Amino acid sequence: MNKLILYFVFSLIVFNVQAQNRFFTKDAKINFNSSTSVEDIVAESNQATTLIDIDKNEIAFSVLTTSFKFRRALMEEHFNENYMESVKFPKAKFNGKIISPIEWKSEKVVLVDVKGVLTMHGVSNEIILKAQIIPGKNKILAITEFKVIPEAFGISIPSAVRDKIAKEVTIKIDAAYTPYQP
Repeated sequence: MNKLILYFVFSLIVFNVQAQNRFFTKDAKINFNSSTSVEDIVAESNQATTLIDIDKNEIAFSVLTTSFKFRRALMEEHFNENYMESVKFPKAKFNGKIISPIEWKSEKVVLVDVKGVLTMHGVSNEIILKAQIIPGKNKILAITEFKVIPEAFGISIPSAVRDKIAKEVTIKIDAAYTPYQP
C-alpha cells in the first residue's frame, strides 16, 4: 500500500513538472493585412490557440478561419466562402520548432528563428519565420510577423479582383502564454 501511495505522489510530481514546461493561451491575436492601393483588407482573430513546450522548443498554433472579423461583412463572407473555403478547411495551423538558442529563464527579449509547417486551405508548406520572445517564469510573450502568398496554399484569386488583394498577405501574431493547466 505504501508503494502505491509513493508511486501516486511521484506521478503527480512528475506530471506537474512537465506541465510547468508548457505554456498555453487560447486567445492569441492574429491579424492579417492584404491591402492594396485599391482596397483596404484587414482582419483579426483573438481566438487562436497556441502552446509552447520549452523543453522541446516546440510551438503550435491553431485558429478557426471563421473567427477572423472584418470591417465589412461582405469581405468576411467572401473570405470564408470564396477564398478560404472555411466549411471545407475550417482551421489554419502551424507546428514548428524554435531553432535559435533561447534561455527560457532569462526574462530578456530574444529574437529567434522558428521553422515549421504552416497549413491553410488544406495545403502545407514549410516556412521559417522570425519571432520576438520574452520568456518569463509565469508568462511568455511572443510576437511575429511574416508574409504568405495565397496561391502557395491553393487559394486562387480571380483576375477580376486581383488588383484589390495584395500578392503577399502580412500575418501578425501576438500571444501571451501562461503555464498550461491540464
